[in-house]
Amino acid sequence: MGQVHPLPSSPHRGESPVRPAPSVDQAANVRSIDDVNCALCGAKLPANGLRYHLVSPQCSETRLSVCHLCRKAALGEGYRPA
Repeated sequence: MGQVHPLPSSPHRGESPVRPAPSVDQAANVRSIDDVNCALCGAKLPANGLRYHLVSPQCSETRLSVCHLCRKAALGEGYRPA
């Protein structure tokens, strides 16, 4: 059986660690995700919803955002995950 040892005590009891505020450069890298439509069936894909990105077999430079059902069908038709 393994040996159990107590965790080392913190030198500052009762104080919570404080994280520094993010710099302006870090805050600028955050962007919102807009609502889009499925590229194959046209269903609305909300910003907080599940969406998949696929690459077309005809043009590998084009990324498509698709819903769950279209993703399953598209993978069978030769599309690849992006």
